[in-house]
Parts: sequence; C-alpha cells; structure tokens
Amino acid sequence: MSRNSVQVLTKDDSGNAISLPYDFGANGNLTSANVPADSYYGFTDGLHTVSISLDGFTGSIALEGTLATTPGATDWFRIPLSGSNALNFTTSSGTTAYTFTGNYVYIKALIFDQISSRLGSVKSILLNY
Repeated sequence: MSRNSVQVLTKDDSGNAISLPYDFGANGNLTSANVPADSYYGFTDGLHTVSISLDGFTGSIALEGTLATTPGATDWFRIPLSGSNALNFTTSSGTTAYTFTGNYVYIKALIFDQISSRLGSVKSILLNY
C-alpha cells in the first residue's frame, strides 16, 4: 500500500510550472524538477509505482533516480522500466503502471524525442511510494 502519491510533472528543472496535459508536440523536450521519493522520507522498502497517462503521445519517457541528498548533474542514473532505460511510444493513449524498487532519494521524469516525431500529450506522471 502506498504512503504517498505525487504528480511528477508540476515543475520543470528550472522551476517553471508545468501545465497539464503537457503538449509535447508544441512544447518539446522536458525534464521535471526533482521529486522526493521513498528514501527521502526515511522509508526503506524502496517500492515505487509510477503511472503514465498519455493522449496520442509519440516520443520517449524515462525516469532517473539518485541516492544523493543534494544531487549534482552526475549523480543521476536511469531507472529501468519494463527492462528498458527509456519507454518509446507511438501514438499511445491510456494509462500504464510500472513498478520498480530502489532506495531513491529523488526521482525525475524526462520526456524527449528519439525519433523526430513529437506528437500528443502527457496527461500525468504519478509516483506512488
């Protein structure tokens, strides 16, 4: 049972507010602000679930985590979801959940284009821990 559920896409890595749904076709690549995760609050089970809701989205989404309490640029690493360091979507709609384990202090989301075709929107990325 999760103790907390938070929206990952509230601010970008510059501190600017993000409006949802995030229009990827119009706005392009995005890195979210750091979101406190399980270990930040002293929990040690490391269990996290993220749900990603899309509407006609074509692009890639990845999560990065860190074990550092004051992370620098080189303290981040990709968190594999479904065995991949980045999830690739083509005109995808709906909500999908992914569960992963790790004592991450912070997590952030990356929305980017690997195939030169930005379409659709990200309705939400919710983190449960």
